[in-house]
Amino acid sequence: METELKLKIAAADVARMREHPLLANLAEADRREHELTDTYYDTPALDLWRAGLSLRVRRDGDAWIQTVKTASAGATALHERGEWESRLDGPQPDPADLVRQIKPQRLSDILRSPQITGQLQPVFTSTTHRTTWDIGLPGGQLVECALDSGSIDAGGRSVDVGELELELKRGNPTRLFELALALHRDIPLEVGNDSKAARGYALLQDEAPAPVKATKVRLKRKMRMEDALQAIGLNCMAQIEANVPGVLVQGVESLHQMRVGLRRLRALLDMYRNLAPLPAELRKGLDWLSGELGATRDWDVLAGTTLPAIHGIHTEALQAAAKERARTLHKAMLPTLHSPRYTQLMLQMNGWLRGRQWRPASGLAKEDPLAQPALDGLVPLIRKAQKRLRKRIEVLDEQDAPARHRVRIAAKKARYAAGFFGDLLPAKEVKAYVKSLSALQDRLGHLNDLAVAGKLLPVLENSGHAHDASFARGYVSGASDASSCGLRKALGKIARLKLI
Repeated sequence: METELKLKIAAADVARMREHPLLANLAEADRREHELTDTYYDTPALDLWRAGLSLRVRRDGDAWIQTVKTASAGATALHERGEWESRLDGPQPDPADLVRQIKPQRLSDILRSPQITGQLQPVFTSTTHRTTWDIGLPGGQLVECALDSGSIDAGGRSVDVGELELELKRGNPTRLFELALALHRDIPLEVGNDSKAARGYALLQDEAPAPVKATKVRLKRKMRMEDALQAIGLNCMAQIEANVPGVLVQGVESLHQMRVGLRRLRALLDMYRNLAPLPAELRKGLDWLSGELGATRDWDVLAGTTLPAIHGIHTEALQAAAKERARTLHKAMLPTLHSPRYTQLMLQMNGWLRGRQWRPASGLAKEDPLAQPALDGLVPLIRKAQKRLRKRIEVLDEQDAPARHRVRIAAKKARYAAGFFGDLLPAKEVKAYVKSLSALQDRLGHLNDLAVAGKLLPVLENSGHAHDASFARGYVSGASDASSCGLRKALGKIARLKLI
């Protein structure tokens, strides 16, 4: 299993990183220089990639090496994946020679299938100058550091590569984040969420990255509370980071899913705030990122959902104006994801979760709530989420948009809590509970979209769309009043829900 942290580096900074004193001081031997040519093989239908595999033949001097890798086990900053390799006599791949090493039956069956191996052909290449160091860290830990500069060429298109890879050879993965943060303080880095293989296939297929929804959280019944915190937290981080490539090409749904991942993470940290308080710096960082992503999404919803539902006037001009404002905000948001602050936040959050940095220096005491079984510890957390939702429902004024939004947030947190711990709870009850909360959340979400539209439409009203925007504002106000009718009855049913 390969465990590595990929970091992007600007071409102008590669030379500076090659001479960085920290790498020189920690190196256990002289750095090594390589000229690498990688050729990736697949079928014309890209069957290997669609099955979650990449097959590469590398030329390093006079040596030829073939490597099969699986897709990353998670889309977080830290890539953990299967890797198998063997030497070749020449440039032609020989997958059968790797089958003996590969234990997962599904993967070995793919690589020995005549329908695949009989159709293999070069699909793209990567040419790289690589500098490597073996970095020794305290406690006998060992990291291989590889600095790459070059290009990927696929289907007549190419992209430059500037990348720093920190691969753990021996020790604790959290040290990779500490080393990355130390380097980032001197030379700007960005977390790399896609491999060279992924970038090559993206060039080849010329497709925008697909939005990534949350995957199911997998918990084991013998987990402790801190185990659950780590597993759920990394699941949320995976959703955030997996959507960055889509957000960078201004994908509307990718931005939505990135925000969902961020909301899930903040909900989790709120649940655990008395058990594992997040450092103030990280909390401020997450608040900052949420604010940076939020305004853009509001205009996306106005343009793509709220305005098309208005009847009585043609809203095409309003939609176009709203889309233009959304596009402007999407572009303005890109520097956020390229900023040193964003990189630092992602590295620190991954380090906090993977390193269990909530633990005191003396270690976790047996009586610490984080040390108790998750089956027991989840009960007060879920009940607290339910109680908060009931209280907000009890005092709600149906016409108070901010109060409705607070109920919506409480419903989300209660639903997230059930979803997070779903593996440890009765499946039938969780499904019914989540379904009811999702229906309420959708209804309150629609009301919130109308309330947000009421705030955004005056901007269009004052920029050449006075008549249509004024009509639309009146329409959404009336729609909000109509949608609020009967809300109290629906909320009463939700207030009586009980999961545990």
